Amino acid sequence: MNMLRFALCLFACTAVASAQYWEQTSGPPAPTVCLAANSKGHVFAGTQFSKVYRTTDRGTNWEPFENGIATGMDFMTIAQIKVGPNDVLFAAVYGLGLLRSDDNGETWRKLDLKIDGMTPSSRLFFHLKPLTTGALQIFVGYDGGPTKLLMRLSNDGGETFTEVSRSNIPSATNSIFGVFISPNSDKLFVLVSYNKGLYRTTNGGASWARIDTDASSGESDDTFRQMASDEKGHLYVGRNALPGSTKTPNAVVMKSTNDGESWSYLTNGWDNRDVTNNRISSISIGKNGRIWATLEKSSGPMLSTNYGESWTAIKEGFEGDDGAARAIVISPDGAEYVAPIQGFVMRHLGLASVNENLSKLRIDAFPNPATDRLRIELGAQDAGTYEIELVDAAGRQVIPSHRAVAGAGASTSVWLSTSHIPSGMYSAVIRSDGGVRSVPVAVVH
Repeated sequence: MNMLRFALCLFACTAVASAQYWEQTSGPPAPTVCLAANSKGHVFAGTQFSKVYRTTDRGTNWEPFENGIATGMDFMTIAQIKVGPNDVLFAAVYGLGLLRSDDNGETWRKLDLKIDGMTPSSRLFFHLKPLTTGALQIFVGYDGGPTKLLMRLSNDGGETFTEVSRSNIPSATNSIFGVFISPNSDKLFVLVSYNKGLYRTTNGGASWARIDTDASSGESDDTFRQMASDEKGHLYVGRNALPGSTKTPNAVVMKSTNDGESWSYLTNGWDNRDVTNNRISSISIGKNGRIWATLEKSSGPMLSTNYGESWTAIKEGFEGDDGAARAIVISPDGAEYVAPIQGFVMRHLGLASVNENLSKLRIDAFPNPATDRLRIELGAQDAGTYEIELVDAAGRQVIPSHRAVAGAGASTSVWLSTSHIPSGMYSAVIRSDGGVRSVPVAVVH
């Protein structure tokens, strides 16, 4: 009966939350610093406490992994997670280095950056770029203090690294806030802290040029932390708040359509309420001009659906109308996840599985909660073939996949035996060429 009450409560809470744009997930229990999503729609959260959390059911459950990360001494911040080809994962861990996972985040191995004496307080940033040769390029920035600013480049997925000269890049107490590889060329970018600007090299680091502004423009105190690109090759950079700016005092996203030669301020829809120490904490770019930007103060998150030409603050579901957030990601399946400064990761599934046929698919699971058998019925407007499986909280298949074929305007169903699996919460996952959908299922014995 307790499990039944829990299941009914879960469904009721989900129904209430769906009225808001952002809906709280069940974790992670540690402060989330960064988010990433792979091609399967699995989402990974890097936290401040040496763990990567993974959800395979859109935030219903989160599973922690620390093999290869935890040292048994200090908590380490997982500052970045990025997904490479074939869903290989890479993570930047402050004080530890650059790590790689080939098993969906369950175990991690440290890559040799050829950096000696990495200190616990050191910070690391990286960016990935698949090359036309099929290889993966990785650009790494290491900040061990003003006397140890280093950069490395790999053209073989991180197996070997070579030094990139910092040349004339200026230094401060903490100087590197980010690195980036152009999607259009072999140009490298470095985001330098403490009002030092945005630098670019066209010759592999032999020399660097500041490209964001010049000292006579009145915008010479720019500080940048985030950089991204869209499918057109346009570049986006997050400029921190600059109270003396003649363009806009608040943090703002800037855009370049010519590989960084010139930049425009994307201010339409932004306000200037939070101009003191506000920063763009993350930028995530989806399909067809959809862009999210999060801020460290309450005025975000900001959404654009037209490549940054206009923006709208979307924070319904945030506690107390405080939209401050550390990270946001648009999953390839269309689901969106945001990590507030306080609280669990939240999600929005309104665009998930945007394929029209799949979005119109009727999915019924009954009885729910199930005891010995569960029936999944699909009602399709168009003919299609679907794979149906039951997975646990870690995304592991607990019942073999069943295939269902539905004719146009017809219903089809499959029966799944649940007598042999433990009581608990599961997800019925339905896959087709149009994407993936899932529904929560409770099993009670």
